[in-house]
Amino acid sequence: MSKNFNIIITAFVIWISLYTDPTAELFVSGIFVLSLGLMHGANDINLLQEMLRANHQKKWLLIGLYVSLGLIIFTAVYYLRILGLLVFMLFSSYHFGEQHLHRRLKDAPLKSLHFTLYGLVIFTLLFSTHVEEVQYLILHMTGFDISVINLDQWAIAMTGLLIVFWLFSLKFFKREIFEELFYILMFYVVFYNTELYLAFALYFVVWHALPSIQDQILIEGRKIGLKSAIQYVKQSAAYWLVSVIGIFILAKGFDYLGTALLPVLFAALVAITFPHILLISRLISRLNKKS
Repeated sequence: MSKNFNIIITAFVIWISLYTDPTAELFVSGIFVLSLGLMHGANDINLLQEMLRANHQKKWLLIGLYVSLGLIIFTAVYYLRILGLLVFMLFSSYHFGEQHLHRRLKDAPLKSLHFTLYGLVIFTLLFSTHVEEVQYLILHMTGFDISVINLDQWAIAMTGLLIVFWLFSLKFFKREIFEELFYILMFYVVFYNTELYLAFALYFVVWHALPSIQDQILIEGRKIGLKSAIQYVKQSAAYWLVSVIGIFILAKGFDYLGTALLPVLFAALVAITFPHILLISRLISRLNKKS
């Protein structure tokens, strides 16, 4: 799937947001995240099984180990929320950057720092354009008041530092550095003109989950096409359904507990995300060695 397609989808969503109310944006965000957003992480067990060359009988052992790691991370983050937030931000930033730039920078020095800086730019741009909502969420999720932090300055600093790193690695970008700068500007425009949930959902699904699904299909040794996409959906369907049911249970709990549930949701998010990041990073490294 080309970047041009992603740009068209992004422009279409922005156009839709200009003529709809926040409720409609929330609905679109939910569809995005519950479909392809969850789907791109639902294939982890199959990828792990293939990476370890495990047979079908060992699949349940892998599931048990995967869930156990998630429970350990959940417990640690729930009781160490501020540390969990910092670790989550750094690892998620790396994950976003790796997904977007791993082909372009696979031979670049300090590529891990490139990846992390790119993700931090995405987060700081998102946060600086939705300051009040982000402050509210982080305060109730972790107890940390970020109102003392100037998010605009952080966004400018991270973007400037990223551009400096790109200029030092110009041979890996060449003229395409202008393309990447265009994307950064486009993300800022998108974030500024949409609600927080739609801004995140749009980036997460269109610019992260879809390319990730493509990479996962390639990792499994298949070609990109309708047949491989259908096969991907079939093999991920059971895990995706479990994830959706879990989301609805948490949403129902939020109706009763309100913001008291946010620390639990945050810890669950980190517990789900962290093993996924480790797995995908390992598999992307293998994919780049083959290419």
